[in-house]
Amino acid sequence: MKRINHYFALLAVALLTAVAGLTLSSCSDDMSADDLYTYKAEMLSDWLRNNEDFSDFAAIVERAGKMDLLSTYGTYTCFAPTNAAVREYLQSMGLSSIDELSVADCDTITRTALIDRMYFTAELGEELDQAAENEESGFDTKTAFIASTNLLGRYLTIEPVTVTVKQEDYDGTTKEVETTTYRINKTGVIIYELANDSVENGVVHPVDGMVASSSETLPVLLKNDPHISIFYTALQMCALDQQMYRIKDASFDPYYWRDEKKIQKKYYSGAQWDYCWVPEERRFGYTAFCVPDSILKNYSNIVPAYGKDINNWEDLYDYACTVYPEGAGASYYGKDAEALKDERNPLHKLIAYHLLNRKGVYNKLYTNCSIYHPLVNSVEWYSTMNPLSTLKVEHVAATINKFRGDAAANTLYLNRMYDPARPQLNQRGAIVSPSIAPDLTQEAVNGVYYYIDRLIDYGETTRNTVFNTRMRIDYYTLFPECMNNDMRTSRTWGNLGTEDPNADARNYIFPPGYLDNVILAEDGDFFLQNCRNYFWSYEGDEFNLRSDNDSYDITFNLPSVPSGQYQIRQGFCAMARRGIAQFYIDNIPQGIPLDMRNTNDDVFAKRIGGWIAIPDGNLSAAQKERLDQVKKDMHNLGWYHGPRSTRYVSTGAGSVKNDLQLSTSNSTSAASAARNPRKVIFEGYLDGNVQHTMRIRSVMAIGGAELMLDYIEIVPKSVYGVENEETAEDDL
Repeated sequence: MKRINHYFALLAVALLTAVAGLTLSSCSDDMSADDLYTYKAEMLSDWLRNNEDFSDFAAIVERAGKMDLLSTYGTYTCFAPTNAAVREYLQSMGLSSIDELSVADCDTITRTALIDRMYFTAELGEELDQAAENEESGFDTKTAFIASTNLLGRYLTIEPVTVTVKQEDYDGTTKEVETTTYRINKTGVIIYELANDSVENGVVHPVDGMVASSSETLPVLLKNDPHISIFYTALQMCALDQQMYRIKDASFDPYYWRDEKKIQKKYYSGAQWDYCWVPEERRFGYTAFCVPDSILKNYSNIVPAYGKDINNWEDLYDYACTVYPEGAGASYYGKDAEALKDERNPLHKLIAYHLLNRKGVYNKLYTNCSIYHPLVNSVEWYSTMNPLSTLKVEHVAATINKFRGDAAANTLYLNRMYDPARPQLNQRGAIVSPSIAPDLTQEAVNGVYYYIDRLIDYGETTRNTVFNTRMRIDYYTLFPECMNNDMRTSRTWGNLGTEDPNADARNYIFPPGYLDNVILAEDGDFFLQNCRNYFWSYEGDEFNLRSDNDSYDITFNLPSVPSGQYQIRQGFCAMARRGIAQFYIDNIPQGIPLDMRNTNDDVFAKRIGGWIAIPDGNLSAAQKERLDQVKKDMHNLGWYHGPRSTRYVSTGAGSVKNDLQLSTSNSTSAASAARNPRKVIFEGYLDGNVQHTMRIRSVMAIGGAELMLDYIEIVPKSVYGVENEETAEDDL
């Protein structure tokens, strides 16, 4: 929904008034002063000061020193509590007046209620469109997170609330009707009659309760939830709660690479989208997927294959032993306190696999950019806190596609596997509920947690089933710091972000040491270009490597996969300003350097094996025969087409605002452009018990030529090695 600026709306009124005045001048030359319209702009600060029913919140904002901020131009959403709500909050805290709040308290209350993006209630409702009530899991999932964080850096939940309001009919009679408003963070309900009150620099949604914010760490929230006591007891006994305490890196210097004016931009290559910013903070984050006691205590019915209920942590340990039998009899395999803390212990492995070292807000655990859902679901792969293990996260969209199987639409799954071409590979996985029990806080200062309706694991069955597929992994998901510091925009359309600090999207450059498990040469620049649905980039964003000294060298960890034979492919967009780089796996050079330069699509197509486009429609027999031969020629040289299920908007940046709106008429497939290939950079054995690394070193980077890191594919031989045409790897 687009905001209508008050200035232009009122200007139109003023013009109409003036025209009316000219029209009526022949009847009367004397106009009453009451007939003259005077425009008075009102900022958010003015709104708070001018509305007596919100004077207490205005006083809190004043004490926090934020009123000046709200008097400047911007795009804010304010969930302003009524005076009654503020007083109820003070009473719950044992306080009698605002004067008893500290300045820090006032700052927290103010920043909790403010988002620096504008959301009308219609847009808040759109956030809930991806939530559904899933009968199979038993979870009521009509809850979502607002896509942008508040000024405290936290995500606010939103859920629908039915209210009765009076409505005037066309004949002037008044009747009562039911309508929907929204509860924010399980505390303040937006007052329907007062919602969407526009001001010059935003929109105000008055609420009937103070919007709550937790200052607790994630383990404290887990401990305080009585519905997950078995899971939490196991987590605590394995000492995994001690690994989720970090909040922020106090040693991080936010002024790295800024000039004397503290301007953040570091790099600009001559195009507006290449301004980069140094991150403001280096925050840590965690995600916990918890199985409620109600499910564990009924596990024999919910998962008949196991056949036993789980009533305490000892039962959970017994279950873990069936999943992870390796090491039975060893000292670390037991139930004693020291054994449970060992990463090789079965219960430790089971619980740690339910944890991520990143803050995974529900609707940002998967992408909303470039994925064509009639063909595929959104899928991400995350390393877990169980060493050398990976978790599959799959969102089944609302649109029908052949990969849905018996899955529920608008549902998030963990470790689901369904492939119609290989029906023997079938695993239902666990459903993630976006919400938890009422009246409990879901988001901690350093993380978030969810209920899931099954235990998940990285045991043999999962490894042989879920990971027996092509794993397409966006580089964004390789580095937890990107998610922990909220670097991916939810606005993938519209004007590109520039050096303006209020831009919809920011590009980030990473100082050395900012990203864990990454070794970056000091003369190299590594930066994230934020996602746009019209970029030739998988999931809309990309990382780039460059150097003012024509040299870069970076090494980072690869996601772990089960032991076996694999191809690793690099997906990228070839452009004239790209460079040439040598790739290494475990510091061993792989083949010849990869040349990403492309000044002419036709010439580049010939270089990669005679590439021709894969069209959206059906092919004639002759066309299919030619395309099959081209594919063979490309594969022999280690090249693949771009994925047919990835599409880029081609009819205007603002025409498609989410992936559900993609179609063959408004977007172009990556398989139809030579500049979007995949290149095999490794083929061989990967040991699932070893942390593998990728190194990329510049061979030609003259003039700051970049290397684009868009995504990688890790593909088992069971997929890429199939020669039977009917079961060969698809183009998706």
